[in-house]
Amino acid sequence: MLARISRDVLLIGGLAFLAGCRAAPAERWTVKFSHVYSASTDYQRMALRFRELMLERTGGRFQVVIYPSGQLGDERIAFEQLEFGAQQMAISGTPVLSGWVPEGQVFDLPYIFQTAEQGDSALNGTLGRWWRDLLLEKTGVRVLGFLEYGFRHVYNRRRPIRTPGDLAGLKLRVLQNSTYLRAYDALGVQATPMAYGEVYSALQQGVIDGGEANVIGYMADRFYEVAPNFSFTAVTYNPIALLVGDRFYRSLPPDIREALDRSAAEALELQRAVAREMQEGAIRQMAAAGVTVTRPDLAPFVSAVRPRVWDQLARRLHDGPRLLEWVNREARRLQERTGARSGGER
Repeated sequence: MLARISRDVLLIGGLAFLAGCRAAPAERWTVKFSHVYSASTDYQRMALRFRELMLERTGGRFQVVIYPSGQLGDERIAFEQLEFGAQQMAISGTPVLSGWVPEGQVFDLPYIFQTAEQGDSALNGTLGRWWRDLLLEKTGVRVLGFLEYGFRHVYNRRRPIRTPGDLAGLKLRVLQNSTYLRAYDALGVQATPMAYGEVYSALQQGVIDGGEANVIGYMADRFYEVAPNFSFTAVTYNPIALLVGDRFYRSLPPDIREALDRSAAEALELQRAVAREMQEGAIRQMAAAGVTVTRPDLAPFVSAVRPRVWDQLARRLHDGPRLLEWVNREARRLQERTGARSGGER
């Protein structure tokens, strides 16, 4: 009799436990993901693909809400929100993130890389790992991988740029980064930091004469309408990172973290392919849009900024000479390995 009662108690307890398991709601996440570029860009395509993959892999439990065009603020504001947990994911570049990690300005040096292949190899090699670890250590923000942006070139509404002298006196919107500002100052530019979302209207109103961007951004954001001169100056190579707040990342269960890592890698792979297609398309569209395109000899531009801007950065950074010597050595090694065709998409 006692044995039968014990079995009944165990059975009832087991059924109650199973019922409790069924009743427990599955954990869900709603993630804010921001970037400053328009919904027609490769950045948005990447974000949409990431959202789609996470929905599939988590059965709809991981929801990604995408905010393009700087809807949550510029890249600096977005990064601060990542640090404090007000949003979970964002896209930002090393020129902005150097405000938190000054050592990252080594990537902002003018003409540090001669081809996009060299830049990609650096980001996915020793230099990239060093910077990712430093950013995580100093800010608590994790890099999931790098997008392909390429080189930043000068565009303006005044005149074609064929020599460094053609830049003299132009008021250009330049990223708010001390190395960028010094580089353009050395080229004779009135460098003017400004939020990306303000650039088009500032060009319309004559507040600035132009700016610097890659070919995709120039065409996608329709800057050609108000600044119809585009010059392949390739002054800087611009690393762009896909970021996630590390506290949020580590709070996720292991299976969700694995899904996030895989989805990010696949979405970034798509972005690279889309970026190359859009880049080729943007160059073709320039001709149809009546843009005056110049492809200057870069040697005089390089002479104008090196070693001047490099020496300035070495003096500003802690242990700067040693750091820049190491970066220079890595850059030369990549040049030897990948070749030295100048200007990336030129």
